[in-house]
Amino acid sequence: MSTVPAPTLPPPVAASPTPARKAIDSRTLLAGSDEIVIHHLGAEYRLRQTRQGKLILTK
Repeated sequence: MSTVPAPTLPPPVAASPTPARKAIDSRTLLAGSDEIVIHHLGAEYRLRQTRQGKLILTK
């Protein structure tokens, strides 16, 4: 009577860590201005801070 070898399983795969998101403080980004222009993939965007301190991004 011959025995059948047990199937071998691949080693467990470790979950890849989630990359950390880059954070920039808005005061650093705006550098004292109320508005900056961001060029992205050939398009121009404006990031503006309102009087209430909220941020608005427009194309």
